[in-house]
Amino acid sequence: MLIKKYVDTKDTQRIIGHSSVVYIKKAIITIVLLFLLYVIFAVLNQSSPAEYWKWIFWCAGLALFIKWVIDFLNLYLDCLILSKDNITFFLWEWLLEYKTEIFSWNKINTISWNQIWFRDKLFWKWDILIKLEFDTEFPFNDVAHPKKQVRKLMMLKEEFLSRQKQQVEKDLSEDNDRFNVLVEAMSEVVKEYLDQKTYPH
Repeated sequence: MLIKKYVDTKDTQRIIGHSSVVYIKKAIITIVLLFLLYVIFAVLNQSSPAEYWKWIFWCAGLALFIKWVIDFLNLYLDCLILSKDNITFFLWEWLLEYKTEIFSWNKINTISWNQIWFRDKLFWKWDILIKLEFDTEFPFNDVAHPKKQVRKLMMLKEEFLSRQKQQVEKDLSEDNDRFNVLVEAMSEVVKEYLDQKTYPH
């Protein structure tokens, strides 16, 4: 996977991408535009035949197709990468540009999902909203099955907090054991010192 070149995915629990409806919508729009280009070309070539029409509309059609490929890659590579310890926003912004935002689960305050527009309901897609400390928000748009995705997010967060709590309790217990050993050692030293004071050689 291309994302592995930019993000450490060895501990990945799930990758959330955009809804397939988004890709279908882009493809339909591109096909319609290509068809319209062909109709315009046919009309112009019929009314005033010329060799250059082919080159003009061929270049225009190629440009539309290249734009669709770039848009497809931009959408396909956008994702949320969920691991045991953190969540990564991977956003591909252009051909050679991308950005990542990585947050520990304990930095996340709330995780929710919603639909803003009627067309979102029509195309069966939702937005996931992740709110961090200080009311910083990170939305991830056009997601399918939001309840399932949010449930997975919440489960990983709870598992992380549980492991963190257990680690804190373990560290406190170890600190307490070390303190008790130190107290016992100090007690032995004090006892030995008092014995020497009481019963000098």
